[in-house]
Amino acid sequence: MSRVLVILGLLVTAAPAGADSTAAGSLSPVIGQGARPQCSTAKYQPTDGYRCPPAAMAAAVLANGKVLFWDGLEGMNNVDMSVVAEFGDVAQNDQSRVASFYGNSASFTTPGNQSADGNGSLAEPPDPLLPGGAGIVDSPGNDYDLFCSPLVQLADGSILAAGGTKYYLEPGVTDPTTGKSYGVSELQGLKATRIFDPATNSWHNIKGADLNFGRWYPTMVTLANGHVFIASGVTKLIKPLYTDGRSPFDSGRNVVETETYDPQAQKWTLNKSALPGADPTLGDASQQSLPLFARLHLLPDGHVYYDAAGQTFNPAGEAYDEAGWVNAKVYDPATQAWRNLTANTATGLPLVDNLPVGFRGSGFDVMLPLRPDASGAYTKAQVLNGGGVVGPTPGNYLGDTSTTINTIDTANGDALTSTNGPTLLNRRWYGSAVVLPDGEVFVTNGADRDEVDLPGSGTPVLQTELIDPVAGTSTAGPSLDSAHGRTYHNTAILLPDGRVLIGGHAPIATAYGFQDDTGHDVLGLSSAESDSTFQIYSPPYLSYGPRPRIEDVQSWTPNNSRLKIESDNAASIGKVVLVRNPAMTHLTDGDQRTVELRITGRDDDEVNVAVPGASVVPPGPYMLFIERPVTVNGAQKWIPSVSRQVFVGSATTSLSGSTVQSTRSVRVAGSPAPTPARHGGRAIAIRE
Repeated sequence: MSRVLVILGLLVTAAPAGADSTAAGSLSPVIGQGARPQCSTAKYQPTDGYRCPPAAMAAAVLANGKVLFWDGLEGMNNVDMSVVAEFGDVAQNDQSRVASFYGNSASFTTPGNQSADGNGSLAEPPDPLLPGGAGIVDSPGNDYDLFCSPLVQLADGSILAAGGTKYYLEPGVTDPTTGKSYGVSELQGLKATRIFDPATNSWHNIKGADLNFGRWYPTMVTLANGHVFIASGVTKLIKPLYTDGRSPFDSGRNVVETETYDPQAQKWTLNKSALPGADPTLGDASQQSLPLFARLHLLPDGHVYYDAAGQTFNPAGEAYDEAGWVNAKVYDPATQAWRNLTANTATGLPLVDNLPVGFRGSGFDVMLPLRPDASGAYTKAQVLNGGGVVGPTPGNYLGDTSTTINTIDTANGDALTSTNGPTLLNRRWYGSAVVLPDGEVFVTNGADRDEVDLPGSGTPVLQTELIDPVAGTSTAGPSLDSAHGRTYHNTAILLPDGRVLIGGHAPIATAYGFQDDTGHDVLGLSSAESDSTFQIYSPPYLSYGPRPRIEDVQSWTPNNSRLKIESDNAASIGKVVLVRNPAMTHLTDGDQRTVELRITGRDDDEVNVAVPGASVVPPGPYMLFIERPVTVNGAQKWIPSVSRQVFVGSATTSLSGSTVQSTRSVRVAGSPAPTPARHGGRAIAIRE
């Protein structure tokens, strides 16, 4: 079921010449998965059934410190002439892996049921365009894909992935001489509910817990009570015309119905509000038209905030009502109702590219650290979004350089203030952003133009950036290896030791046509092949001096409690933060949050902090960092410790998978911490 691969650190990428590593940080050598060299070509065609290792299109840090990740668009190397005409036939269910990263090296294992393919038996039927479904070609092996399913950390540390992708041709025909089929590809959203259990290193399906609507590209957010809210997604991407009894207004747009999942009952429930819909096409106020992978965040008052941003997928995936996506919105789980927010701008819309136009597409969107006020209350949330493209369809083609900081005042009815943030140093479409424990934001990956509008036409953005939202600055960081530009379907996540794991790149074939390496090899454009390698970024704080150390802390704590942290550095600790374990796909982590805890007392070897309520810290796994201040070039900076895993919520929670019957707690506090990165130009081999 699993095997450990030999990993080789191939290349080293240093900071730019003359750069100060204390300001820029540094990058590790490229870390591979032991792939055959031929896997670096766009049309690699193995004759022995070998499948190249997966690219990290989605990634999550597990409570045991390992990283779960899975692929996207696997089988693109099998396209000969046209993605539209062929991919519904040649696509493959994407693979997943679990990795352990130590220093500049890693080991990889293959989970049980690694494609999460319905335990090898379950498959959803095509949703036909016309009654009867005449002419559909539904090829085996590509109809239960994890691709485009959102993921969240459940309270017990298991991973929930909902929705996903089914591929087929509609209409389609099969060549009887070759067995290959051609037609018009369709990507159908699944109703699947799947769990990855770190204890068994395996995927399984929660049978009888299907979504009420098939969803491709939805967003999930954990609510204060531990339930999971899901919104948007689309049931059919290319031909969204439905004959399954839903409202006639639902054809031609994304799923407007929202649902909530109860992990204990293992059931999705359609939300229903007593308030009317915001327009006549909506049945009630629980329904809302949102973009694919809408950028959603849980606010300190328990509301779900939509940051007027999402994934643009043109020239398919448009919606006839997308003009409404420009409004920021909040959803109240108590009333199950949405309402628009009015910003402090001339149009009432958030700023994008320095103008009050509202919508940002295909850009990063992260909640900045939540901080308590003088009384210990959390009454404001700030969300930083940047890059991408401006506006919904048709939007613009070139990547943007602007950022926006939207502040939501939860003590005053979620009042919205929108201001311009620091300007990026690079045009960056599809860049990934990570909020570091010290409050700065690391930005990496992406292209200089929209590679969904025209795949393969962009130049990879290799330079990383470090944004200081408080100082309003952007600092150039080291550049990614030139052979590993990561444009479409990339990830970046914070590791427990305070470094950042960078991975991914799973592109669409050039111009939706055939696979070819010429654009990259000759013109320096993005690679046509997927990239299964990683690099690790070490932030500047790793070079500031000795790190504080957490000697001991309990592995779980309830909300609204006091937490004691033992540390020999207690007297110097000025900041304690909880960072929710990352779970990222398509630039989106619906549960992403960093929470500064109020220090309530200390002595020589112990720091006491207040853990806030569940709307600030929803139930689940968190990385706990303690930080000490230091002065660098006349400015105050922070040095974080290696984190300790802490569960917030109940001490024992039941796993959500149907195959698990018992209630258990997850004990991780005593697990060894990863070692800090060591940099150098040497090959690193790992034992088999």
